[in-house]
Amino acid sequence: MGHAFVVVIGLAIGSFLNVVITRLPKMVERDERHLSLQQLNIEPPQVTPLNLAWPLSFCPKCGASIRWRHNIPVFSWIMLGGRCASCEQPISVRYPIVEATSALLLLILFMSYGPSLEFCFKAFFCLGLIAVAYMDWETGWLPDVATIPLIGAGLLFSVFTVTQLGALSPTDAIIGAVAGYGLFWLLNFVYRGLTGRNGLGFGDFKLVAALGAWLGWVLLPLNLLFAALIAFLFGIYMVVAGTYRRDLGIRFAPFLSVVGIGLLLVRDLGLLPTYLGG
Repeated sequence: MGHAFVVVIGLAIGSFLNVVITRLPKMVERDERHLSLQQLNIEPPQVTPLNLAWPLSFCPKCGASIRWRHNIPVFSWIMLGGRCASCEQPISVRYPIVEATSALLLLILFMSYGPSLEFCFKAFFCLGLIAVAYMDWETGWLPDVATIPLIGAGLLFSVFTVTQLGALSPTDAIIGAVAGYGLFWLLNFVYRGLTGRNGLGFGDFKLVAALGAWLGWVLLPLNLLFAALIAFLFGIYMVVAGTYRRDLGIRFAPFLSVVGIGLLLVRDLGLLPTYLGG
C-alpha cells in the first residue's frame, strides 16, 4: 500500500468524518427528543429521515444536492473558492481542514506502523478524536456513541499488545480510564456544590476516560495539564478579542483531543522520558 493511496484513503475518511460531525449530534438530539415524547405518551412528529448515509450530501444553506465533482475532498472546496456552487454562500473551512488533517494523520501513522493492527487501532483513535473535537467545538455535544467506542478500543488494544515490549499494559489502561472519568466526575461534583450548576459535561468525563485508556494513568495528567494551559491561553485571547461568551464558556474537548493525539505520537516516537512511557 503506497503512501499516495493512504493519503487518498485519509481524504475520503476525512470527508466521512465531516458527515459524522455535522449529522451525529442532530441524530442523537432527535432520538432523545422522540424518546422523551414517547415517555410522555406524545406521538413524535414525522421528520425527514436523517442518518450517516441518507440523505446524500447537500448544502446546509440552500438544501441543494452536492454534485460529485463538487464533493472531492479539499480540492472541490478550493476550486469553488469556499462557496456553494448553487447559492454561493460560504462553506465552512472546517471541511477541508478535517479532510487534510485526516490524510496527514493517516500518513504519519502508516509511515510509523505500516499495514498493521497497531496502525488500524491508532488511526481509529486519532480520527475519532478529530470528530469528537469538532462536534464539541461546534455544538457542545459529545455523544456517547462517539466517546464510548474510543474507551473500548483503547482497552482492547492494550489486551492485543500485552506481550509487546514497552506497550501500555491492560492494567495501566484500565487505571487510566477509571482515573480519568473519576477525576472529572469529582471536579464537576465539587464545582456543582459550590455554584449549583455543572462545570463539565458528562461527555467530557468519557472523553478523558478514553484518553486514559490510550495514554495510561502516567501520561493522563500531562494531557490534562497541557490542554488546560492551551484552553486558558485561548480563553484570554477570546476575552481580548471580545468573542468570549460567558453562557458558552470554553469547550474543553478540542484541546484535550489535540494534546491527546500529540502525546500519543510523541510517545511512540520515543521522545518522552522512560518514566513517562517513552
